[in-house]
Amino acid sequence: MGGGLALLAKSQLRDAARHPVGAAATLVGVALAVLAVTAVHLVSESVRAGLVGAGEGANWHTHVATRPNLSEEDYFDLRRRWRRGELRGVEALYPVVDGYVRIDGRATRLIGFDPLAGLRGVGADPVFGGAASSSRFLLGDALAVAPPDAQAIRAAGGRVANVPVALHEVEDVGVVLADLPTAQRLVGREGELDAVWLQVENPRSRLLDWADGLLPGIAAALPEAGNPVIDGFRVTSLSRWNPARRFADATAFNLGMLALLSLLMAVFLAVQSSRANTARRRLEHERLRAAGVARAELHALAVAEGLLVGALGAGAGLAAGAWLADALAAAGDLPAADVDAWVLGKALFCATVAGVSAAGGGGRRASAPTRLNWCVSGSRKFPGKARSRADVPGAGSKFHIPPRGVAGLAAVLALAGCLAHASLPSAFAALLLICLLHVAYAVPALGAATRRTAGFAKSLTMRANLRGVDAAVRTGEGGDIRLALAALSIAAAVAVGMGLMVESLRRDFHAMLDQVLWEGVYLRAEPGGAAPDVEAIRALPGVRDARRYGEAPGQLAQGPATVRLAHLDAAEGARYGFRGGAPAGALLSETAARAYGLGVGDVARLNVADRRLRVPVAHVFRDYRPARPTLILPMAFQSRLPVDAVAWDQVVVLTEPGAAATIAAALRQRHPAADVRDHAEIRAAAAAAFDRSFAVSNGLTAVAVGVAVVGLYAALTALQANREREFRLLAAVGLARMEIWRLALVRAFVLGVVAAAAAAPLGVAIAWLLCAFVNPLAFGWTINLRVAAGGFGFPLLLCLAGALLAGAVPTYRSAFRGVA
Repeated sequence: MGGGLALLAKSQLRDAARHPVGAAATLVGVALAVLAVTAVHLVSESVRAGLVGAGEGANWHTHVATRPNLSEEDYFDLRRRWRRGELRGVEALYPVVDGYVRIDGRATRLIGFDPLAGLRGVGADPVFGGAASSSRFLLGDALAVAPPDAQAIRAAGGRVANVPVALHEVEDVGVVLADLPTAQRLVGREGELDAVWLQVENPRSRLLDWADGLLPGIAAALPEAGNPVIDGFRVTSLSRWNPARRFADATAFNLGMLALLSLLMAVFLAVQSSRANTARRRLEHERLRAAGVARAELHALAVAEGLLVGALGAGAGLAAGAWLADALAAAGDLPAADVDAWVLGKALFCATVAGVSAAGGGGRRASAPTRLNWCVSGSRKFPGKARSRADVPGAGSKFHIPPRGVAGLAAVLALAGCLAHASLPSAFAALLLICLLHVAYAVPALGAATRRTAGFAKSLTMRANLRGVDAAVRTGEGGDIRLALAALSIAAAVAVGMGLMVESLRRDFHAMLDQVLWEGVYLRAEPGGAAPDVEAIRALPGVRDARRYGEAPGQLAQGPATVRLAHLDAAEGARYGFRGGAPAGALLSETAARAYGLGVGDVARLNVADRRLRVPVAHVFRDYRPARPTLILPMAFQSRLPVDAVAWDQVVVLTEPGAAATIAAALRQRHPAADVRDHAEIRAAAAAAFDRSFAVSNGLTAVAVGVAVVGLYAALTALQANREREFRLLAAVGLARMEIWRLALVRAFVLGVVAAAAAAPLGVAIAWLLCAFVNPLAFGWTINLRVAAGGFGFPLLLCLAGALLAGAVPTYRSAFRGVA
């Protein structure tokens, strides 16, 4: 057996030297599979790191339980129920006071809780880090604060709300933390609570965590862990209180779904390349079998070759994927992610699967493609021959529906069900079903159309080419050419769909900027500085008006929100899309409305610096900023808020045409420490940030198209290998080598036309799903789809060019070898 393996190994090396492009295709397929996995994982982690900021300190709980007029007695009753085992799945309870204290004149959020209420114990507390520090925290009136706040408190004599406090400095904490009794004294609410934090067992199970490592962001598409049901309490998942995490998970999941196409096509590419090698070396393998090489030796060497290709592809793909991820992160202004055990494990696994799959494809007998033809369009009795209507059981029945028709109808019904069920999983399932329908029906239908147009061709060879395309697409002739063509078509359609969606979002985004950013200058006072003098600004030459805006820390009952105050007259309401004069209530951002289930006419419960308000929602406005739910209050609510809770540090100066630059310079001179920017500069910066944010998806789409082009090359290699006899016959009747090559190249071009024609409607469907379902569900954004001709040009031209490029080498080699 050793001699046979040595002979076979020499044969493999000799074939690789004679056909370096074909031999490298399998390695390229494996490397591209690993590249797709590596780049997507690292980019997803970069996106999440860039969108999810530092935590706010005590955030180890998983759910929040609330009820009106919550008191300590309610908490103790709840705790007794927990000890009796009535609260299934709840591991710990923390009574919480969530209020505000004044530090250096600013309303700063204060969270008071009881660390001993949980099961972790004092020494294991993740905020204070040790028994000595936490003991000091519990025995006196002590606060855990960030270093800047600690410095401000010491400058005020070490007192907060006239209560002397000890300080414990904690890095990366965005709130003030206190023991529960201390917090109640500081906010003046003895015996009152705002919420009970819950630590629920496995809110994200180990399986879900494992799945999230396998495909980052998948948690955004899966149903949230069931909230515990507690009589008399409203229990809310922490994701409602941390929308940035949900937004980041949704972004990562969208990127993962986009690049999953690259992975699937790359594995298919490896198998196709191996099948092409097998088709090219069929005669040589028959000679080796006649020379005594056993079939088991052929399979053993194929597996060894697949493992070697997998190892080489893993190394190349990891390096290229890490480089691509760094480049995309830099283009999107995101932090770079490190290669971890998950990335290495996924890369090695995918490389092994792709390599062994290629080995399996290459180790099969040459008759394997014939079995595929039986399944695709032929009969088992007559391999490769399409069955007539009489061969189909029940074909003569009046109401007979062919099996493919039944499958198509079932897919359409399933698609309608997915669209009716508004969720991210159903939206992506709808995308998958559309792609499957595309492969099963759209591509073969366009292939059949080429046969119908063959009669209009004047050239006999052109007619043969058109009929040959129909045979290749509908029957899978030449090694799954239909699947490779469908992969290229889907990749081009994804590029079209993403391009149309991004362009539609770009237009909506710029329309929002035109609506919100009037011609003028934005001024924000320096932190801790005096509020700008609006009357003095109005007196400047070239100023039409100056509008003051306030901002206050606050939150809605359903979760956090940015609270602003503005003079909501008719002109101000029009900036946010409100038509109908001055709004009578608050304006709510679309992201807040979707996340918190609020709409026009609802009453939002708002807490601003411990002042409870009930605010009617008058209008929901579009806001494309990620994870920043916003509520804009009219000036009528100013008297209902604490005087020192609102920072009136923002002014928008409306200028005469052409005077913005002069006024901005004057304001910078008057307020050297303030942030002064021309609205034109803000618009340019916002547009640049928009382009950076979508550079990642554009890069991954390009990877998908590139992988599909290489996959088509592998399929065309097998197709042209089967046409050598045809080329010899054409040479015998007088065709020159270049004429035969051009003839073969025309077929590759027609295949590209079929792929591009099928990609156009699929791209529109993908764009519609992204705009109408995926983006509203994932990000809370409504996008008006605009189908512009410019969105089709580059992807479809890339598809045609890719088909020509994929067919150039194999058609040239086959044509010239066929006439040699």
